[in-house]
Amino acid sequence: MLLFFKSLPRLIRSANKDMHRHFSMTFSSIVSIGIALLMALFIFVIYMNVGGFTDQIESEFMIQVSLNPTLEDEEMSELSDSISSLASVKKVTYSSKEEELDALIKENGAMFKQYKGEDKNPLYNVLNVELKNNSKISSVTKKISKMDGVVEATYGGSAISTMIRLFKNIRIWGSVFVGLMVFIAIFLIRNTIKMTILVRKDEIAIMRTVGAYNWYISFPFVLEGIFIGFWGALGPVLICVFGYTGLYHMMNGMFFSDMMSMLNPYPFILYTALGILLMGMIVGMLGSYLAVRKYLRWTR
Repeated sequence: MLLFFKSLPRLIRSANKDMHRHFSMTFSSIVSIGIALLMALFIFVIYMNVGGFTDQIESEFMIQVSLNPTLEDEEMSELSDSISSLASVKKVTYSSKEEELDALIKENGAMFKQYKGEDKNPLYNVLNVELKNNSKISSVTKKISKMDGVVEATYGGSAISTMIRLFKNIRIWGSVFVGLMVFIAIFLIRNTIKMTILVRKDEIAIMRTVGAYNWYISFPFVLEGIFIGFWGALGPVLICVFGYTGLYHMMNGMFFSDMMSMLNPYPFILYTALGILLMGMIVGMLGSYLAVRKYLRWTR
């Protein structure tokens, strides 16, 4: 261990010297990795924002249960408890027909004020049911609609179910694409380091002949990979910080409507930038290690 720390300054100088010596390969690798990480960053930012407004939209998905007007308060309470006891139900809230009419007037204008009054209001008292898992919304609605005292249970029909499946697929494929871009970045660094090793195979053979440790030979390559990953990630990081912040302010923090609000740049964008930087360095280290391992299988 002491030998490693004593040799560390020389190994760093060696890695830096080799990067300058093979500048064209190093630069092409930095650009290629930067593009791969930029694509991964682009998909990740979309993925996180889609997740954000998906959660926001899904939080508004609920089953509206219209109650029979003849139900007494005690019967409504029992029905509410029965619905709350269902496994997928998160919360049940009561809303009187007067409150429903007030909400209708607020959303659609004063034209519905003509229905004000006990004898004029055509609406039902309702129970609004929120679920723990919105993928169960269809089956839970069917169960509730069969309960005594329920006139109708609605949730928006197949359009809501389709939207829930769409959001789920976006999340899954977003994760897959980010993983694919990371794999491509590792592959690019691995090939770059491999070409560097092939150019220097005679030098490596001499070092092994004179008794150099495997870690002494391989560590400069690993450092090169880390440096390449760092510089490759720097461009996407700057684009991430300044680009997303500018876009957020330009669009007033929302896509098209209040239902699709963007994630606040801070601290989201700082954590994302730090993550991309670390990812670039780790990917560089892994790519270099995989390339060097093939040539240094035996140990001293």
